[in-house]
Amino acid sequence: MLRQVKPKNPRTARILKAREPQLIEPPKRTLLLHGTKCPTALNTVLKVFHALTKPHSLLFHKKNENIHPFENVESLEFLANKNDCGIVVFGSSNKKRPNCVTLMRVFDSKMLDMCELLLLPPAHGEEIPAMNNLTMNIGVALRPMMLFAGSVWDDPTSTAHVMLKSMLLDLFKGEETDKIDVEGLQYIMMIAADEPTEGLAPVVHLRWYKIKTKRSGHKLPRIELDEVGPKFDFKVGRQREAPRESMKEAMKQGKRPNENMKTKKNIGMDSIGDKIGRVHLGKQDLGGLQTRKMKGLKRRAGVDSDDEGDEDMMDVDEISENEGPKRRKN
Repeated sequence: MLRQVKPKNPRTARILKAREPQLIEPPKRTLLLHGTKCPTALNTVLKVFHALTKPHSLLFHKKNENIHPFENVESLEFLANKNDCGIVVFGSSNKKRPNCVTLMRVFDSKMLDMCELLLLPPAHGEEIPAMNNLTMNIGVALRPMMLFAGSVWDDPTSTAHVMLKSMLLDLFKGEETDKIDVEGLQYIMMIAADEPTEGLAPVVHLRWYKIKTKRSGHKLPRIELDEVGPKFDFKVGRQREAPRESMKEAMKQGKRPNENMKTKKNIGMDSIGDKIGRVHLGKQDLGGLQTRKMKGLKRRAGVDSDDEGDEDMMDVDEISENEGPKRRKN
């Protein structure tokens, strides 16, 4: 049972009414903050997420002490509710879990679910540069084309990766619309996962590519991809799934204004898109059906039935075409 807050004054009532569920909800806002320690690599991850989710994200630079998402979420729920954010990205680093990024979703002012990502050091002894030295060259409020590579994303037994896929889609999908301008598709986001092996969790690789269109001599242009931004490699850590009742309530959708939820019977669409209807008729009585009138079917006067007419016709001598009237000889 979800809790219900009763307003104490008209101002609080207006605020609660603005936060009620809506048929067409605005894009989710993201709150990004970090704990007591935030190394350069972790700070770069938060700033990259903030740059790609503008203007629907809020980044806090102040250090937040004594925040442990898997132990106590009251502080995170308070900050998310105060800033009207549905997604929280918390970065923390300690000796046991260095460079840890926790993704959380909020529903009804309560933490719904959370997933932990452990940032791995780059290969070949490289370091993740600071965000000040990087240029993404990506416009504001542009949505990426997302590509999930790997079999674990569609594997129902791998609950952690299925949850992570849902969270990343909520984080980067932006505003929902039914019309997309091709010029706005400027970059693609690829999330690749290694194939699972026994005893080893698959590593998640996060990459960004800038899309360039060039002339190809044909109707369609030639597409080239240029890698932009830093490379992130994560390992999925702890996760906490949402309760079944809360997830069912969060996934519930209301009836749209112009949407008819009742389906009409015997009405469908064909392969072309035309509407086809099926009509069921009762038993037809063809006794009183009016047929075409013909002179040959008319009854003669004085004839009661068709049989008598046939007998009269038999009494008449028929003249063949070869037997014509005889002429007199002169």
